[in-house]
Amino acid sequence: MMKSKLKAAGEGPSQATELSRELRCLYRASILMEEVGSSLDEVFRQVLKIVPEGMSEGDSCEVRIEYKGREYTQRAFVEKPWTIKAPIVLPGGRNVGSLDVTLPPSGDSSSSSSAFHTEEAKLAKHLALKLGRRIQQEKHRKSEIKKGRSKEGEVQREPGKAEWRVILDVLRETDGNLWKRILRRLMNHLSKMGVPGVHHLILQFDPGSYTEQDRETRGANQPLPKRDQEIINRFFESIISIADIVLPADEIPGMLKQWMRQDKLGFFALATEKRNISLIETRDIVNRVCRAYQEGEPALSPSDDRNVRVALTRRFLTDRLSFIQVAKEHLTIHDFGRLFERVAGPAKGYGKLGGKTSGIFLAEHILKRAAKDIPLLANIKVPKAWYLTSDGLFDFVQYNSLEDTQSLKYATLEEVRQGYPYLEQTFKHSYFSPEMLGLLKIALDDLGKGPLIVRSSSLLEDNEGSAFSGKYRSLFLANTGSKKERLAALTDAIAEVYASIFAPDPILYRREKGLLDFMEEMGIIIQRVVGTRVGKYFFPAVAGVAFSQNEFRWSPRIKREDGVLRIVTGLGTRAVDRVGDDYPLLVSPGQPGLRVNVTPEQVLHYAQRYVDVLNLETGKFETVPVKNVIQEVGERYPILNRIFSVNESGTLKKAVSPLLDPSRDDLVVTFSSLVEDTDFVKEMREILRVLQEAVGVPVDLEFAHDGQHLYILQCRPQSRAKQEQHVPVPWIPRERKVFSTNRFVSTAQVKGIRYVVYIDPDSYSSLESMRAMGAVGEAVSRLNAALPKRSFILMGPGRWGSRGDISLGVRVTYADISNTLMLIEMARKKGDYVPDLSFGTHFFQDLVEADIRYLALYPDEPNAVFNRKFLQESPNLLPELLPEYAHLQQIVRVIDVPAVSEGQEMQIIMDGEKDEALAFLAQSESAG
Repeated sequence: MMKSKLKAAGEGPSQATELSRELRCLYRASILMEEVGSSLDEVFRQVLKIVPEGMSEGDSCEVRIEYKGREYTQRAFVEKPWTIKAPIVLPGGRNVGSLDVTLPPSGDSSSSSSAFHTEEAKLAKHLALKLGRRIQQEKHRKSEIKKGRSKEGEVQREPGKAEWRVILDVLRETDGNLWKRILRRLMNHLSKMGVPGVHHLILQFDPGSYTEQDRETRGANQPLPKRDQEIINRFFESIISIADIVLPADEIPGMLKQWMRQDKLGFFALATEKRNISLIETRDIVNRVCRAYQEGEPALSPSDDRNVRVALTRRFLTDRLSFIQVAKEHLTIHDFGRLFERVAGPAKGYGKLGGKTSGIFLAEHILKRAAKDIPLLANIKVPKAWYLTSDGLFDFVQYNSLEDTQSLKYATLEEVRQGYPYLEQTFKHSYFSPEMLGLLKIALDDLGKGPLIVRSSSLLEDNEGSAFSGKYRSLFLANTGSKKERLAALTDAIAEVYASIFAPDPILYRREKGLLDFMEEMGIIIQRVVGTRVGKYFFPAVAGVAFSQNEFRWSPRIKREDGVLRIVTGLGTRAVDRVGDDYPLLVSPGQPGLRVNVTPEQVLHYAQRYVDVLNLETGKFETVPVKNVIQEVGERYPILNRIFSVNESGTLKKAVSPLLDPSRDDLVVTFSSLVEDTDFVKEMREILRVLQEAVGVPVDLEFAHDGQHLYILQCRPQSRAKQEQHVPVPWIPRERKVFSTNRFVSTAQVKGIRYVVYIDPDSYSSLESMRAMGAVGEAVSRLNAALPKRSFILMGPGRWGSRGDISLGVRVTYADISNTLMLIEMARKKGDYVPDLSFGTHFFQDLVEADIRYLALYPDEPNAVFNRKFLQESPNLLPELLPEYAHLQQIVRVIDVPAVSEGQEMQIIMDGEKDEALAFLAQSESAG
């Protein structure tokens, strides 16, 4: 009976298509194994005869089946080095034997026959797979006989056409296109399974294979002839026949139904690719897809799923390919679904979420996934937030008829400076549309009472090479009072952040980056402030910024990849802003033992003395002396013993909680216990490592710690200085030296310095009013515009660009110094002018991005060169360049270097390896 069945089977579906030798063999074996009434011994003997028919050297090959310790062979079987061994595995996974085939050696291993033997190995694998199923089927049959549900010798063949073929027939009649799409999925599935002969079939019937042949014969520049549709139909019939051979009939219906469901959702996926799809439509699509997912069974095919993730990233986050390539590996559709629960914007709008939102959203999910394998990251959190889409700004502008403001960016910088204060107030006195106001009410209800920060998230922000560090406003809100009062404060803050697009610094920054013609859009983040309420104050225990690469190393032993943390207690504003009267702690995660300040005297002198807090009684952001806060809150100060050390007559000791008395002890902010006795630095180092590896570039983070958990507040690509070739400081005659230093030196060469703008420290300190000191900053700003770009350096006392005490440094912004080659800060023993290692602040980031070099000078230190005569007695060009500021000529000096040095220019060589730098006069390279 079995022989007749095999004879009737003939060559299977060869009448419709030309099947490969392997597929014909597999087809004959499938017919054989459908004969349920046949014994396993008979099945094994027939398989031994059929296998050689699928082998290229069938007459020479030997076949063996091993099952339960027994061997089945046709002739003597000898294992050879080129034996194919395919395990026979039951559907449950238990190995019960093997199908072994020996082949004669192929001779030249580099010949094409090696690829053909791959098909033979596939054949053996699938035959073994079918044998495993047949053995399981036989076990089931015997069990049924034992229970009396079947009779011995009864042949069991399912009558009629299989269910899955009926499904396909109905599809072909009702939706021919869907039928083709499902069969394409079936074809891909068979190909991924490694079914022997399928690749040959695809090449034979895929029109693409003819395409290359036709191009070779007809030429690449002629249109190809349209292929006969009947060929394609026959190809699909062959795919169905192959599926009938190799796939269990009871598994195929489930696969077809899943593919049809995925196909339906695939149309939703396609919708996300449209550029004009609104927020409400996208949210609906994502919700449908998320609901369609079943546990352990994806609602979309892997390719459709990835397509949706890429489309959502492009639609709501960014078009930057570098970001998309990372995001598609770490973000899921469910991640977007959860994000959309807290996204607000015009329902029919097409805005994005902006740079800050994109950065923190991606970082959050990178860290979440990494935490599964890295326990150190398990407790890292991101604050709860709501996100306004960027077209919320357009809605605001249109609702208040403020369209004319868009042309302000093309005004002169002076016009921008003059017009901005009025424009800012105009925005703050404008209104939000009823739609946006309703959404903000929902956001406030969800976020609840407690401090909030309203942060910018423009489309241009936080990109590699254009971070816009500190250019736009970030505003803290106490978020207290009635809901009406809280809503009024929130809308006022958002309007002010919107207005900051037109501030002088970002306008100039965009001009220099070639981004002025780009239509700037501003998303908004409304984020809970990390911290603890202590008395009337609210603040985090620890906050700061972190960089995976250190661009300003205070020790030659610190490597660039060791990174840096800039840590403060209280709100992180004192870490990201330059402050004239205080100091953060700098720590290198890779070298935490190498501190900037080593001796107790240095640690005491450079300890943080002020803390930024939110006063919940006044509802205002305040800067308060640390000692005042300790006196008010005492032991309630979060992680007091980790942040403070006790000063006992100049000796610093770690604070021990049971013995600590804040009302009596002299407490100093050192963070010694936090750095040395906790995992904080290890956590930060691991976070920086994981994120840098994931995104492929160094990263810049803002963080905060509430005493219990570490929160990541922001993540973006780090602004990096250009790598400079190391050049040692040359020997220069003393008469040509201008100044030198051997502290905090990075590697750089600065040449072509024609002008030196020198602010005399003694004269500056003698000014009696803040207004007079402010005028010095104005003069510097005017010189920045008047002197040729990158032809001058700026030298001044203390800390350029700091907020706070203006007497400790010239108050300027990025727009006031953007054209200089180098910024030099001088620390004189007379007075309190001490440079701050400001790496990590927004101000320093501006210097890095603009390739403006930085140097700290200590003129009064032994062995330091400081040519006072050159700097203080050379002719001053200020009255000539800026007559209206001539009254400042004793303070602000402009030196024309070639004019006072017989045509020479100034050069500065900085050797970071030896921690030394020298400025000297040299023959101009342009002069020959």
